[in-house]
Amino acid sequence: MVAEGTSRSARLWRAVEPYIYLCFLGFLAFEPALSPDGRWLPTVLLVAVFVPVYVAAVRWQGVAERGKLNVACGAMATLAIVGVAFQLNVNATIFLVYAAASATRSNTTAPRAVVVVGLALAILAGLFFITDFPLAFRWASFLPVLLLVPVIAVTQLLDAERERHNTRLKLSEDEIKRLATIAERERISRDLHDLLGHTLSTITLKSALATRLAPSEPDRAGKEMREVEKISREALDQVREAVRGYRECGLAEELSGIRKTLETAGIGFHVEVEPVDLAPEQESALALALPESATNVLRHSGATEVRAALRAEGTDIVLTIADNGQGGGSEGNGLSGIRLRMQALGGTFSRVTEEGTALTVRLPKRIRHSTAESTQRK
Repeated sequence: MVAEGTSRSARLWRAVEPYIYLCFLGFLAFEPALSPDGRWLPTVLLVAVFVPVYVAAVRWQGVAERGKLNVACGAMATLAIVGVAFQLNVNATIFLVYAAASATRSNTTAPRAVVVVGLALAILAGLFFITDFPLAFRWASFLPVLLLVPVIAVTQLLDAERERHNTRLKLSEDEIKRLATIAERERISRDLHDLLGHTLSTITLKSALATRLAPSEPDRAGKEMREVEKISREALDQVREAVRGYRECGLAEELSGIRKTLETAGIGFHVEVEPVDLAPEQESALALALPESATNVLRHSGATEVRAALRAEGTDIVLTIADNGQGGGSEGNGLSGIRLRMQALGGTFSRVTEEGTALTVRLPKRIRHSTAESTQRK
């Protein structure tokens, strides 16, 4: 529960963090507040143009949107140039900080960061010398920005390296889990072989004995067949337990396999899995839905990123697979098969193609069988 809460807090912080930094736009109020004529209108216009551009830059952080992001960062830098060159507000240099932060947040590789920082500092130097603002105003406006631009770039480079390191660790953990799954499958295969080999031999011997005894000793033959029934039921229960353990590894194995397939195709794959209690048939149905979804992404979507999540919502277990591809298209046989399997388990399947493609599977939470039902099965 603590880890889950921490993860949600981290996701919430990443979502709102870029907008919290908009509070630094208050820096623009100093110049009109301290100037004799108090020219607030140019400052308000600059902010009114900047905010939508910055919000767009925050949304265009994905690899597929890099071209749009570059345009947004260029627009923010242009606003800084216009604000200072036309003496609208000397503190418009703060827009360069937002531009540098947005550009390096999207692609925090050292060469790109150096280029972005270099351009920002070059623009600052040029504006410092061409503007007619008083020297005291210029130093007060330019010096903080001159320090912040490289600091932000270096900070985000370090954050990116830490993120890459965490990703490598996660991949290593996934590989360990995959190997453990393979080892568990091999163990179950051996157990099933040993179990069924002995049990079936016993059933064969007792059935043959009962057949020979039936004409002359029907009571003893009946006793042997009752033992055959007992042994077969015990074996069936043992096989069910073994298969249940196998199926519970199926979903994790499918996720690991899909990750490797998508990453080989250059598609990012992000997974969030909460602990949920799945019945064997639910585990199997969800495991079958995953490869079909991945196949559609590879063949039709043109996506660069896929996100999958498994979680509990109220009385349902929900699996979502969403990509940032082109969306559209019709529902083929594979998706129809997923829908039918989910309906057979009392669940639902939905598909939304407005912004990429999002598949959602809902299954009712596992219902424990009663003691009477369990006794009847035995």
